Amino acid sequence: MHSYGFDLSDPVFTIGPWQVSCQLLTLENIYGLDPAHTTLQPEGDGWRLDCARLSWAGQQEHAPGELHATFTPESPSRLRVKVQASAPHKLKAVKLLLRGLPVLQVLDMLDSPADVPPGGAIQRYPNPLRLPVLFARRPDDRLIGIRNEDPHVRAKRFAVFQEQGGPFKDSYTLECIHEQDARWFDTRIDVPDWIVEADAAVEPFREEQLRFNEAHLGWLPWEQRADVPAWARQIRLCLTLHGMHWSGYVFNTYAEMLDIIRFVAARIDGRHILAYLPGWEGRYYWQYGDFRPEPRLGGEAGFEVLCREARALGVHVMPMFGATCANAWFPNFHEFGPSSHMKTATRNVFHGNQPDWDTGRAHDTGWQAWLNPGAPAWQAELTRQILGLADRYGFDAAFLDCAEVWVNDPDFNVRDGLAQLNARLRADHPDMLVTAEDWWDGTLGVFPIFQQTSTWRQVPEWAGRYARFIGHICDGDPATNSTGVHEAGYSPYVRLPDTPAYIPTLTFVHGTLDAARAEIESVITAARNGDKRQEA
Repeated sequence: MHSYGFDLSDPVFTIGPWQVSCQLLTLENIYGLDPAHTTLQPEGDGWRLDCARLSWAGQQEHAPGELHATFTPESPSRLRVKVQASAPHKLKAVKLLLRGLPVLQVLDMLDSPADVPPGGAIQRYPNPLRLPVLFARRPDDRLIGIRNEDPHVRAKRFAVFQEQGGPFKDSYTLECIHEQDARWFDTRIDVPDWIVEADAAVEPFREEQLRFNEAHLGWLPWEQRADVPAWARQIRLCLTLHGMHWSGYVFNTYAEMLDIIRFVAARIDGRHILAYLPGWEGRYYWQYGDFRPEPRLGGEAGFEVLCREARALGVHVMPMFGATCANAWFPNFHEFGPSSHMKTATRNVFHGNQPDWDTGRAHDTGWQAWLNPGAPAWQAELTRQILGLADRYGFDAAFLDCAEVWVNDPDFNVRDGLAQLNARLRADHPDMLVTAEDWWDGTLGVFPIFQQTSTWRQVPEWAGRYARFIGHICDGDPATNSTGVHEAGYSPYVRLPDTPAYIPTLTFVHGTLDAARAEIESVITAARNGDKRQEA
């Protein structure tokens, strides 16, 4: 985490138990408040901060601009903070700084504390932080809780670090940063309310955020979701059937996938099986943007047989589609790609992950363009390809890879684009199940099922109220720990937790069915018993 080698000399205000500063970030600089033009006055039970001139360069220079903030107590230990500001240049973000704090630990999404490293810690929302909520633990075990009530799911960041200079040297500072939607950058900004709790209890404090999201982000309990087809509520087991690796290595042909499906469907009713197909379209990732059955896996005829025979068994087939990336070297890319690149707020082209596909150790994936599903051309093309294939082959589920990727794109909102894509797919095919990789609170109301690993980025218990989770393709198979088409290579096989939030998942690469027969039978039995519990 970078910092300045001098003290910004921001004025500090005592607000109840807090020492507070504010900073404004424009597209061209960082501004503080000019203490000579700033007042803090009582207002009702709280305080009002008014600043009529800004400073920059550590108070060496001044600029026109304003900041107005109210701090309203909601309990003896809680403040609601409202901030409005203006500046001479377009504003990107506003910081609220809590200063003079003792040594802090930061809680992760599963509420486990971690020490703040010497260089500081940054928690970013929406990725990888799933809610705009942070808990920081003091040495006396009391928790600071901070959350933000933003109905537009805009970027938030939290930074915790030890001050290296100035009057607060050696104490800790906690930054709360709200970033405006890049489509709306202006010289004025209204910051959604921060709620700051000096003595927070984790579950009640987070529960308030969940209730806010239910009211403003369209969240519904799993049992009430309208985007879950009736057939999908009967799914008890997911089969991850790996097709072709980026390098062209074949794990399972369509015929071999069908053999696995038949084996499993002989042991559990096919209507309870979801067959998930990563790498079905050919070279994984490489083929993104031009989805079609792969000749080396069995071609159009083989894929048609797979879908038809699976359907006859009651099994639901779910091919994988890249929602946010495509091969820029393909002939069709010019039709939708150039106008759809993902961009950061300041228009840097976003490159996303860059797997070491060729093991050249350079992570050089210039062919792999990251596209915004909110961009009209890419959204229309992806919709056309998925629906065209669904019509032809009769599958009724689609998995959107990399749907968790989010950037503050100044042209098209990524989260809104995913919601529009989902709506377009289901408008044409109302009985289609649309699922996605990973999740955060902005997408939890958009998709009902997500792919999630059992070993990292685990799902907190509360998320299971709203969605279900299948195993991630980076999870190893039960025979060799192979992750199939995924770039991880090998990862220890671990069953998903035995909780209602998870749908048991079995991964199949080449030879898994024969080499891990006992574990496969055991998982199928557990899924079958889980089905009986569901029906009881």
